[in-house]
Amino acid sequence: MKKITKALAGNNGLIAVCIAAFLLGIPAGYALYDNAESMLLPVLKQLKDMILQESNLETALNIFYNNYKVSVYLVVAGTLIAPTLLIMFSNGFIMGFVIKYLQKEDKGLLYFMKGVTLHGIFELPAIFIAGAIGLRIGLSFLTTDNRKRARDVSKSLKEAAVIHVLLVTPLLLIAAFIEAYVSAALVK
Repeated sequence: MKKITKALAGNNGLIAVCIAAFLLGIPAGYALYDNAESMLLPVLKQLKDMILQESNLETALNIFYNNYKVSVYLVVAGTLIAPTLLIMFSNGFIMGFVIKYLQKEDKGLLYFMKGVTLHGIFELPAIFIAGAIGLRIGLSFLTTDNRKRARDVSKSLKEAAVIHVLLVTPLLLIAAFIEAYVSAALVK
């Protein structure tokens, strides 16, 4: 546990960068709703139909699988730096878009908060951490000293694996079950 805490502390700045990219996306998604509606609504409906199942267990597992894939993409994409920031921004954009959609549907911000807050407490930190550890790997490549680069990349990869397995994955699993069993019930 101390290793995870120490590794996370070393990634605080990168977690903040991921949060900032996400937060910048929210007002963009809200403001550009009308421009994105025809493209984004069908995609979100398709994603919803793909994830939601008859049983809450199947839904929870689908949510977990989808979010787990995103977390792995964030780690892998972090090696290139920009894609992770784009994914973070895009997720914020979608959140802003959904807030505007619900507002137009007269469901409002309270409805959104009921549907997102409980599972978001676990899911969002997991996603931000996954993005940060990916960025850490990417940044470890940016040195001209080959020996230092090899050492830094190796250390970053080991830390990323430990953090992803012992922290990100359990947080996503908890979030998925809360989303399927609790959040869904709150917005019915």
